[in-house]
Amino acid sequence: MAYPPAPQYPQSPPPGPKTRPAVVTAVVWTQILTAVLLVASGIAMFSVMSSVEDTVKDQLLSDPELANSGLTDDNVNSLITFTFALIAGVYVIMAIFYVVLALLVNKGNRAGRILSWILSGIGLLCCGIGGLVGQVGSMTANVNGQEYQDEATQAIEDATPAWVNAIDWATLIVLIVGSLVIIILLAVPAANEFFRKEEQPMGPYMGQPPYGQQPGQPPYGQQPPGDQPPYGQQPPPPPQQ
Repeated sequence: MAYPPAPQYPQSPPPGPKTRPAVVTAVVWTQILTAVLLVASGIAMFSVMSSVEDTVKDQLLSDPELANSGLTDDNVNSLITFTFALIAGVYVIMAIFYVVLALLVNKGNRAGRILSWILSGIGLLCCGIGGLVGQVGSMTANVNGQEYQDEATQAIEDATPAWVNAIDWATLIVLIVGSLVIIILLAVPAANEFFRKEEQPMGPYMGQPPYGQQPGQPPYGQQPPGDQPPYGQQPPPPPQQ
């Protein structure tokens, strides 16, 4: 007596590629734009650092009020090099991080999302708002125990080309606005769904036989083809000896 075949349950298809929502795409392009402006601002500062040093030295060392201050070429060089190299170096390092995180976010990497929040918070508070305060504030030069705040600030502002200041202002604005955009968009429901960990499909894998069945065997309760005649026919008699 042949048993009816065992029921076959539908197999779960493998998960398809994630569909990146528009909010995540906006985050990726914001990170790339921020990185481009950071690199441009850093390169601009490095390119004019030497000329700014010469102009600031001429202005400060020719000031009659600073003639007896003990200010030297080395003091001015150290001031300009430290200021420009520090800002430019921080910008370039942050740009590298933004590019790497943009690639991770584009793939739906959860660690990239968390690190993007951290970097955006640092960029917003330290470089964005802090840099904005520095732009409207003053720079203090301390030489031999004396501070030359107004003189140093005015000399550097006069020596820095206008196009460099424009790029720096644009970078600060993008850091502030872009950091807010990244933080907000990565927290919306569409982004949460994109970064959610995929669940493993249940049931047998595609192309694999059900549990307990060996490859090449018929389903449970069925005889392999060729062992029994079609329905209604008698099996052939055994051969005569």
